Amino acid sequence: MATESISSTLLIEFLWMGGGAIFCIIWSLSNLIKNRKKSDLVWSFILFSTGLWLLTGAFMFTGFYFYLPVIVFLHIPFVFLSASFLYHYLEYLFLEKEIKIQWMGFFPPILSIVFLIPYYLESNEARIQILNTIHVSEYGSILSGLNFGIKLAILLSVGIFLFREWIPNVVLSVFFTKRAIYSSIFILLIWIDLLVGSIGFGFQIPFFRKLSAYLLPILMYFYYFTRELWEPFVSDVRDNIQKSKYEKSKLVSVPLETIDQKLYELMLEKVFCDEDLNLSKLAELVGVKSGQLSEYFYKRYGFGFYQYINQYRIEEAKRYLLEPTERTILSIADAVGFNSKSTFNRVFLEKVGVTPTDFRKQSKHPK
Repeated sequence: MATESISSTLLIEFLWMGGGAIFCIIWSLSNLIKNRKKSDLVWSFILFSTGLWLLTGAFMFTGFYFYLPVIVFLHIPFVFLSASFLYHYLEYLFLEKEIKIQWMGFFPPILSIVFLIPYYLESNEARIQILNTIHVSEYGSILSGLNFGIKLAILLSVGIFLFREWIPNVVLSVFFTKRAIYSSIFILLIWIDLLVGSIGFGFQIPFFRKLSAYLLPILMYFYYFTRELWEPFVSDVRDNIQKSKYEKSKLVSVPLETIDQKLYELMLEKVFCDEDLNLSKLAELVGVKSGQLSEYFYKRYGFGFYQYINQYRIEEAKRYLLEPTERTILSIADAVGFNSKSTFNRVFLEKVGVTPTDFRKQSKHPK
């Protein structure tokens, strides 16, 4: 009876982590199918790596690796590469920088593959023996070190970004605004999860390792269902960073009137309808550096690139909504450059005060 109880518990644990793994992998594939921008490809890879990490953890922590020992360490090169990608993705998200993958980011995953080759050259019986003695054998210590290393790599990647960009430039009050509270909770929980896991591996505390692994699916579910609330928080943090960085002007040698005229011409051409438009691409069209254009927006208008572009997108959307021939809200969102209906609805509500559907109804039946 005790054996049956333990088996049931292990099965539930396996299904919990395995379910989280499948969720992340499906999410990554869905994102990959819908979006083909470099930033979306990077985010899809991070999601896929997280799913693979959960899947291998499901086998390792429940002891089910006995049935499939080949899967246990598959996640390590992927997560090492994700740690490098994560830093560049944060730069894109909060600094509006174009994602440029550095060759040095491939060194840790390649090195991990070198260490993993002996394990994968062994038979299944030998792999199980290695896993059963992972905490007492020399090679097992190396494999444990790789698992510890991926957590440190992620902590280091995010930590460098926080200390380099967030802490010097973002005021603390941003994290306590009503619309940022869910994002702040998510960030705090992620750090707690990574810290608990790192302590578990560093000091060989099995409970901490398992707790970290079992928390990860909760965090991914939490982020998935609250990710629309993440965008306003990202915008606020981005504004803080940009304003802080513009204490030393980069626009001294750039005639503002030239930027004014060029942007006016580009907006007449409706370049804002391109959903792939970003700060770097627009700066190239204007003929200035992305940092200069970003500073121009804040000094000229008091807000950033996305607010500037969105105001044109919303005005264009209003024109479509007032047309006699009704188009679907989704088709209008696509036509004016939004990559999702939910983002379009949120921005429209912020700018106009009503949803696109209510705006159309009010235009037909004015009070």
